[in-house]
Amino acid sequence: MKKHNPPFIILADEQYTSFLEYEVQNSILRVLLTPLRAPITTLQAILRGYIPKTLSLSKTSTISVDVLIDENGSVVRSHYCKDTLDYISIDNLIKFSNGN
Repeated sequence: MKKHNPPFIILADEQYTSFLEYEVQNSILRVLLTPLRAPITTLQAILRGYIPKTLSLSKTSTISVDVLIDENGSVVRSHYCKDTLDYISIDNLIKFSNGN
């Protein structure tokens, strides 16, 4: 998969501690229906090498939360995704990276 160099730090909750602590939603149905909603996007992800690092059902069925945190540690914006293709908009990421 191609590497990107965003102008901000990206953190992942690889141990799922925050996901569990804040009871982030799991939905195997939403994960399984995503390819039906956007088959081309799903196929592109597969062809680019996206493969989950775990086969744990509880982890692969977690619906993401995008959280933008400023340099002072304050949450600026959070987005609770509807499915695995829903995410915070690129426009909001650009505004955030520019300090807006």
